[in-house]
Amino acid sequence: MLRLACVFNMLWLLFCPPVLAETVDKIIANVNGEIILYSELKGRMRLLEKDNPNLRTDDPAKQKEIDREILMLLVREKLTEQEVKRLKITVSDRDVDSAVENVKREGHLTDAQFEYLLQQEGQTLAEFRETMRKRLERNRLLDRVLKSRTIITDDQVDAFLRTEDVSGRELRRLAVLLIPIPENEPQKAGAAEKLARDLHARLRAGADFAEAVRAHSKGPAVNEGGDIGFMESTELAKPVEMATRNLRVGEITEVIKAPGGFYIFKVLELQRERADTGNPEMREKARRMLLQRELDRKFGEWIEDLERRAFIKISL
Repeated sequence: MLRLACVFNMLWLLFCPPVLAETVDKIIANVNGEIILYSELKGRMRLLEKDNPNLRTDDPAKQKEIDREILMLLVREKLTEQEVKRLKITVSDRDVDSAVENVKREGHLTDAQFEYLLQQEGQTLAEFRETMRKRLERNRLLDRVLKSRTIITDDQVDAFLRTEDVSGRELRRLAVLLIPIPENEPQKAGAAEKLARDLHARLRAGADFAEAVRAHSKGPAVNEGGDIGFMESTELAKPVEMATRNLRVGEITEVIKAPGGFYIFKVLELQRERADTGNPEMREKARRMLLQRELDRKFGEWIEDLERRAFIKISL
């Protein structure tokens, strides 16, 4: 299942006191005459730390190694952007619209569910669209430079469905209540958490979940009492999936802290569907996954060759 988390690649703004500006904004790489700043590295680090807390370590040598790996990721992105510009590869807004709709269609996501997933990742729709644009540009770049189409055969799809985990879908119909942390006001996180925990106590005591959502939530589907419909367990953010995994219908989670704020979920219904490996939709989904894997492999080989031929100066 395509996860939004696999395709998200946004930059966070880094706010620092003026006295640190010189350190934060120093040049750490030159890629064919275009620079990468230390602030870009730290911004990407903050993003990646959400899913990989171990990226931050007290070991200076290990931290330097991690910083270097993230810097090389930024270097490869810069090289890709340069090649896209050189070859005048363009992606229209309509192409991006289609890609976003494909994500929702393949994930069986309603607009409310899609909004929820973006909030879970601390992502705006504009940032997600930019990520999709870059992915489309990269794939078109590969088609251009490799001058060959990537074909996935029926035999490859059959082998994938035999070896991968294609057990039946587990569907959970959830309602969500979100108490956000005001943007750019982290000092208000304590008040937001207190409200979330007060509401949680009231819900445990029998308060109506839908009414609490309509009165306090800033999340999706407020007018529907937070009901975001059925979602596959694989589509849920890991903390949410774990928190709702063993709940029965009508039960609520503990308060969950996420990038968007503090969440409480209620299980409204549970369903499990038996897998059908002959289902055309499942086969098409498998074909798309295999295609993206192959494109990623080819991109890795191509970018390594491009690195060898580029002027790259690292100052980290």
